[in-house]
Amino acid sequence: MTCSVAALIATYRRPAELRRLLHSLAPSGSALAAVIVVDNEGSDEVRDLVQNACAGAHYINPGANLGCGGGLHLAEERALQLTAENFTHLLILDDDAVLSPDTLSRLLAAMEQEGADLACPLVIDERGRVGWLPGLPRHMQHANGTAPEEFREKFGTQPHPFIWSQGICLLVSRRAIEQCGFHRDDFWVRGEDLEFSLRVTAQFRAVMVPEAVVQHLPPPATPQSSTAEYLKHCAMVQNIAYVSLRLPHGRRVAWTNFGALRDFLRIWSWRGLVDLFRAWWRAIVLGEAAGRGAGRTFFKRLPAA
Repeated sequence: MTCSVAALIATYRRPAELRRLLHSLAPSGSALAAVIVVDNEGSDEVRDLVQNACAGAHYINPGANLGCGGGLHLAEERALQLTAENFTHLLILDDDAVLSPDTLSRLLAAMEQEGADLACPLVIDERGRVGWLPGLPRHMQHANGTAPEEFREKFGTQPHPFIWSQGICLLVSRRAIEQCGFHRDDFWVRGEDLEFSLRVTAQFRAVMVPEAVVQHLPPPATPQSSTAEYLKHCAMVQNIAYVSLRLPHGRRVAWTNFGALRDFLRIWSWRGLVDLFRAWWRAIVLGEAAGRGAGRTFFKRLPAA
């Protein structure tokens, strides 16, 4: 099968990280036919960066901050409008990811071998250790912090099925996108990947590929980013509750609410209880993701959003 892949990226005020990601995509080979970047800030620097990155690069300025889910939704729409390209797969990427040269080829090979329509790589952190594991079988869920070689030695190199995944790097087939739909544009940030992957895995096979590796290198936290991080964490709690308690395909992960609440209180202590209540009220009672509803509870409080 001849594959044609479009890489889709939603970015906001991260030109250095985006430049690094685009550089890492360069050795991906002829299967990577296009790169589509939605710039939620709409900066000249990012526009020039994308336009000079490679042949087949498309820059989109939506004119507003659509968030991660909205940005990816727009990129997916554009990809399927490029009918002459006839893409067979879409590669969903966080702007702070760094691909190994063979990541795409290994993901494509594993999907064909396994008859899968969704695939993610082994994600490592800045130390080169495994992190951000997807929803794998229970006996594999505590492998964070191991070296990739240790992971493969313990669990093998064969692809492993999962039911949900982070959006750091996801390869999805065109037929799954056409049948399951785009990323939802009402999640703003954190949780759009959970909902999307659960929606796809409700109908199609998904595998994590240990021999494909991506490094996740988010920018370091700063005192100025503390407020933004807190509000994004509130949004994540709301989105997890909404997905797992209000959507039929999300009920498989309802148990994750306990961990989400525990982690939120561990990080932000009891001072976040009022916002925790707001998040759960909007998710469970009002049935809203964090990017929907009057004022979008947490987004409107984000500085310079």
